[in-house]
Amino acid sequence: MTHELRFLERLRQGVASLLHALLSLVGLYAERETPREQYAFTLREPYPIVEAQLHRLGFVRNLVSSLKYRDYEMPPETTVASWAWYPEGALASDDQLHLSLYAGPDRSTTDVYAHWEPSWIRHPIRHYRATDVDAERGIRRARSLFEEAGIEYAVVPAAERIGGGATTGAEPPIR
Repeated sequence: MTHELRFLERLRQGVASLLHALLSLVGLYAERETPREQYAFTLREPYPIVEAQLHRLGFVRNLVSSLKYRDYEMPPETTVASWAWYPEGALASDDQLHLSLYAGPDRSTTDVYAHWEPSWIRHPIRHYRATDVDAERGIRRARSLFEEAGIEYAVVPAAERIGGGATTGAEPPIR
């Protein structure tokens, strides 16, 4: 089922830039930079496999999310997908765990960025203002969910993920 919605993800990515240009004229946004401190982990799987894992863990594709990008990459890159997890279900949860996925350099790995925030369904204004975003809580919860499911991940230093350094040991092959 996750692959059936990828075309909507591509549509969201294409429309976001157009919307952002218009919205920015009145102080709003449709694109946002993913802060470095939201990096949670790297998976040794390409993002289509990660998406299937997310689906099994109860995440849903977040098609209304603003388009996220890593501007500290050269060249800047946008997310390949956005996913959300609601602890009490989408309609009952006050908060959500939001994951942004970035494909690794050779597309064989996936970098996962996470944050905890007000649910866009229950608290759309608080969500849009992004004043209650908690990266640490989101990272802890994402790691916990993956550990409970037995899904291995690596925490790769930024210099190796985005700085062009070589990896060593059991870490995934990142630049």
